[in-house]
Amino acid sequence: MKMHGVTFGRASEPDGSLSTVSAEFAYARVASAEHRRRFGQFFTPPSLAALMADWVMAVEPQAVLDPAFGTGMLIAACTAKNSSTFFTAYEADPLVMSHARQFDCRLDLRQADFLATPITEKYDGIVMNPPYIRHREIRGYESERRDISGKARCVIPKSANLYIYFAVKSLTLLRSGGRAALLIPAEWMSANFAASFKVYLINERLLRQAVLFSNCSNVFDDALTTASVLLCER
Repeated sequence: MKMHGVTFGRASEPDGSLSTVSAEFAYARVASAEHRRRFGQFFTPPSLAALMADWVMAVEPQAVLDPAFGTGMLIAACTAKNSSTFFTAYEADPLVMSHARQFDCRLDLRQADFLATPITEKYDGIVMNPPYIRHREIRGYESERRDISGKARCVIPKSANLYIYFAVKSLTLLRSGGRAALLIPAEWMSANFAASFKVYLINERLLRQAVLFSNCSNVFDDALTTASVLLCER
């Protein structure tokens, strides 16, 4: 694996997941709580990664996007289904990237901010656990918010959590017939800032299923939060 280039990395464990879990533990030992909060990081549990990969990889996608790579849990789950798929991933945090595992797959891993990067490519698979950053803590991204809103014809309000920016931009890059799996807080179902996002999902006829987890589900080991997985198809 090499940043900004497609290479074949050394082999990981057979299903990819164990090596990535180890990478997350290693990262958690060196990353402060403040650092993780700054980047809105909550790592994907292996069980949810497997569920998301099952949905996306069932259509045998040729090109899969992960706009918030982290240590690579979602890519690991996808490669367990098909390691011949071409993967593109973005990650803005160089520290977490330094703890990412190698994968025996075609992976173009880019140290770049997905929201701030102009992207013209389309993908027939998207897996995503985006940053969870509330609007009061968002720094910058005003021009990106306007640009995404205009291209998607979905007005993202200033009060929106940053994951809405990621979700909308990612879905605009989904090819016809492609599938996306998005792990985001369940608050989007009732929050005023997600009203236009819900309209977008309906108008684009994207949402196929929403898997919801309650406050007591303990989806994330390091956070008390509601969670949902959106299974979308264009």
